[in-house]
Amino acid sequence: MTKVQIGIIVDSINSSKQIFDFVKMSLNSDNYKVTHLIIQKNHNEGFIKKSINFIKKKGIKNFTLAVAFKIISKIETLILKRFKKFSNFFDDHSLEKFKLDVIEVEPIISNNGNIYEYSEKDLSKIKSLKLNLLIRGGSGILKGEILNICQNGIISFHHGDNEYYRGGPPGFWEIINKEIRTGFIIQRLSEELDNGEILFKGYFATHWLYTINLINLLEKSNIYLHNVIDSLTSNSLKTDIKIKNLGPIYKLPSIKILLFYFFSVIKIFFIKNLNKILSRSDQWNVAYQFTNEWKNINSSKLNKIPNPPNRYLADPFVIKKGNNYYCYVEDYNHKYKKGCISVYKINKDSCKEFGVALEENFHLSYPFLFNHKNELYMCPETHEANEIRLYKCTEFPLKWKFVKTLISDVSAVDTNIFFKNEKWWLMTNLSNSEIPDHASELHIFSSKNLLTDYWEPHKKNPVIFDPLTARNGGLINELNTLYRVHQKPGFNNYGESLGISKIEELNENNYKESNELKVSPNFFKDLKGTHTYNFSDGLLVLDFKKS
Repeated sequence: MTKVQIGIIVDSINSSKQIFDFVKMSLNSDNYKVTHLIIQKNHNEGFIKKSINFIKKKGIKNFTLAVAFKIISKIETLILKRFKKFSNFFDDHSLEKFKLDVIEVEPIISNNGNIYEYSEKDLSKIKSLKLNLLIRGGSGILKGEILNICQNGIISFHHGDNEYYRGGPPGFWEIINKEIRTGFIIQRLSEELDNGEILFKGYFATHWLYTINLINLLEKSNIYLHNVIDSLTSNSLKTDIKIKNLGPIYKLPSIKILLFYFFSVIKIFFIKNLNKILSRSDQWNVAYQFTNEWKNINSSKLNKIPNPPNRYLADPFVIKKGNNYYCYVEDYNHKYKKGCISVYKINKDSCKEFGVALEENFHLSYPFLFNHKNELYMCPETHEANEIRLYKCTEFPLKWKFVKTLISDVSAVDTNIFFKNEKWWLMTNLSNSEIPDHASELHIFSSKNLLTDYWEPHKKNPVIFDPLTARNGGLINELNTLYRVHQKPGFNNYGESLGISKIEELNENNYKESNELKVSPNFFKDLKGTHTYNFSDGLLVLDFKKS
């Protein structure tokens, strides 16, 4: 199969990490290859000349704001460079190693410096290359014939949810407005600003520090640019994303806003480090309630399970045997900074710690339980092992053995497994970027056989790309109707609340759910969050976080 050729518009042979990583990912595509760099000239001015031109075009006030914002960004960059996982993000990455053909162009730049158009001469040069599409990786709002010169046009990021955030700086105003999520779109450019055809849309949890939020924005979106181009060039992309309204255009923050941001960051940083010095961390707890109505929490009937010394309990799952219930929980040890799976025996008269069911040399949590052929299985969170692992109970309730790695080489958390419509379905939260994020994407896999060596990825993965609903928090089966529990974070608050959605449609081609219930952490006083909720045979179990 012949790969189609694509080009990237850049400002220099030395690119951002994002462009470098994209070209690297493209080497694995069966459908396309990056063959050309279109380098826009006129970007070799010195700092003084650049500053003078900026002032001429946008005024001294905007220049002052740009300098102030740059100072804040530079301070954050210098701090983050000390950490290995962030260090190479800020470096220039040479594209020379990929041996791409280079075409230089001289865009016609508008008086305000924003709009770039190309001359007939440059258009002819690009047209002669017969590229399938171009990717915008350089400066300027592109206008004119360049938008239509390739079969699939020009593909570009918009780093923000354009229904709410346009302009810039990307990823900054979401922090100021304390948005739970930051969005991005991948679009085919048109003459109308920010209103091209949307090919993909996604969200991730907003980080409280601007530079990390920006890194997340660029890293999380990059892999989906590769996926979109792969689908476009194989004619398999199907999208029907509609925009209701375009949001306001944001500009550089004022000095007042920058000061507000600066002192907010100092406050958060101080609190986090003070808690670290004092060895204080979020304290999760587990509670249970005897009820036949799992949608109704009655705080007067909720029973708390006391946390053992120097440990906390979370992620409860429950199964009934005889007259007793057995509640499997994450049992986190502060001293060893690692969780195991423990069991509590619950009946109408008492709740007692029964013992440790499963312990590994890596962290365990979210002990999802299910039955198959009269055997009890557990699929706990094992993301530190980079696997989704399956265990089987050999002697109830405490003896378990490892059965199989279901999916290897993945960073996955909070996996649900169930049988429906003649298939096994595996729902999990994957982190696909270098910066870990398990809150944003829900992926589904399926198989005819539970113990298969291959789980088929869903055609629409990620079926949800939104931290408001993506991360699993349990699964409830009521008369063969499945309800997926999902976590909802707050701004700088992991596990703030829950939602419960009815699974309306699940097959190889589609996934659809509808929200049935919202669970807020208001069933006890002074709570800060709740993120797991399960029910079985008359017993409701949930967890909660104290403020």
